[in-house]
Amino acid sequence: MNASRPPVFARECDLVMKGGITSGIVYPLAISEIAKAFRLRSIGGTSAGAIAAAAAAAAELGRQRYQAGELSEDPQGFAEIERLPTHLCTAATSGHGTKLLALFRPSPRLRGLFDTFTAALDAKSKPLGLLRAVLRHYGLATGLGALLGGGPLWALALANHSLLLWLWLLLAALLGALLATGICLLRQTSRELPANGFGLCSGMSSPDDPAAQEALTPWLSTYLDRLSGQPQACASAADAVERARPLTFGDLRRHGIDLQMMTTCASMARPFRLPFRNDEQVRENNQFYFHEDEFCALFPPHVVNWMRARQRPSKCPERADGLYRLPLPDDLPVVVAVRMSLSFPLLLSAVPLYAVDYRSSHKSLERCWFTDGGIASNFPIHFFDQALPTRPTFGLDLGNTEDANGPRVHFPARNSDARLAYWRRFPESGLGAVGSFLRIVMNVAKDWNHETLSLLPGFRDRIGLIQLTREEGGLNLTMPPERIARLTEYGRQAGIEFVHRFGSPDCWQSGAQPIKMNWENHQSIRLRLMLASVAEQLASLERAYSTLANTPEDYRRFFSERYSYTLQGLGELDANAHGQYPTQAALALAQLDSLRALAQQIAQHAQINPALHPAEGAPKPTPELKLRPRV
Repeated sequence: MNASRPPVFARECDLVMKGGITSGIVYPLAISEIAKAFRLRSIGGTSAGAIAAAAAAAAELGRQRYQAGELSEDPQGFAEIERLPTHLCTAATSGHGTKLLALFRPSPRLRGLFDTFTAALDAKSKPLGLLRAVLRHYGLATGLGALLGGGPLWALALANHSLLLWLWLLLAALLGALLATGICLLRQTSRELPANGFGLCSGMSSPDDPAAQEALTPWLSTYLDRLSGQPQACASAADAVERARPLTFGDLRRHGIDLQMMTTCASMARPFRLPFRNDEQVRENNQFYFHEDEFCALFPPHVVNWMRARQRPSKCPERADGLYRLPLPDDLPVVVAVRMSLSFPLLLSAVPLYAVDYRSSHKSLERCWFTDGGIASNFPIHFFDQALPTRPTFGLDLGNTEDANGPRVHFPARNSDARLAYWRRFPESGLGAVGSFLRIVMNVAKDWNHETLSLLPGFRDRIGLIQLTREEGGLNLTMPPERIARLTEYGRQAGIEFVHRFGSPDCWQSGAQPIKMNWENHQSIRLRLMLASVAEQLASLERAYSTLANTPEDYRRFFSERYSYTLQGLGELDANAHGQYPTQAALALAQLDSLRALAQQIAQHAQINPALHPAEGAPKPTPELKLRPRV
């Protein structure tokens, strides 16, 4: 860096957050710290990270609306986000647990399974809690199982006072009780769980719930609207549906905010990025429909009313079976996309849409289930990436640690850091060995893509890793307030560090000193990587082209003969007197020739002096450029 030139820092940023159910509690203070130094432009996440991303986008929209004079009152969204952990730590209206736990309201028929599940998670610290939950919900079946399990041993034990006989009786009764309880749990799992969208909780509350707004989806919908100033922005609308309009992706886009999140379509066995795209590159939105009754069970009435009123335009006649066309991407409510990304299997119901399976013979609309985005991409750090970034994309990653007293927030201290993978250790013998091994294997299958990306130069220097113990985050729905408060502070540390590394010195904490791992360092790394990767790709192009040149497989034939996706203007390949190319085929051939010439130039110089090759001295490992789906 030129010492006479003032340092360069970023004023805008993108942000991507990993999924993790209650682990997302680390994000609010991180977001509020980052927002003090940066304008948030592109924000993404998965699962719980999608909630945090939507909240950050809504708060940024509220800030932009107020600064543009569109709102008379400042929503102060980022201050509201900063208060969120305190809100979630307070007692629920029911008096049972915190408001964090109250977000998850099980279906009445699945209350026993839910309570047993949450008690099992706390069994280590509260061993009697699981027994109480089982007896409260399945006491009759447990008692009958114990009686039947003991069978004739009851009469024999009562008639005789043999200690051995009583021990056999207790063992048989215990096995009978466990079997009866297991049958009840299995019956609910196999019957009630699929009927509730393969989840214990729909995200909504029952009609007679006195605290219905504490349930996940109604709370989230209201929260996003409040952060963005949506009620103020829509208050003067003449139409009632428009006045109650939920926050949409179009609201964000009109103020330069790009929000994206991941979901997984189990029926199609593939991930999707939300909102579904409908442009020249990707056309996937127009295949989907939603059913009004099913959405009324998953979303507040004003959200469903909006989606029904703003279904995408079509020349086809309106259906009379309750199915409506999914709105265009700009009209999709943000809360719908978040809920589709957040459908953690078995905990939260999957979201049904409808589409046609054109491989099938009957070609009618069928239900397709959308579940948690983390199944396919739990940390979509590839979001918003480009060859040369104009602003940094911060990544907030979540990891595991066994050391509760060690440092929890990790950033690379130098460019060579974070190249090595974090090990996952597991027992190699005993009862837990097989289960731990299978859990690790499943995590590798699910997370390998973002794990390897996170170790690449140009990625690792902009990712903050927050490590949590088994008792923190995850499925620990019953975390006590002091543990929640501790987790949120980890997020604050990460946010402060991002500001220190990439933001204006005016926003640094008192006493902070400049460090090398900054925005200019990141730009230089990305430039070197891009040049090295492009050089490798050009060499591959030239090698293939020259190998097949002057053979029947010569690629040049595609500029003069008709094939699939034919270029326009075949055979008209010469530039005019002004040096302009008159046809698509001519310009495409000129492009190919220029790429080949550049590849040859690099190869010739590198042959004379290998140190001249763009890959020489570039950060390692050098990533490779490959075609991949737009997901």
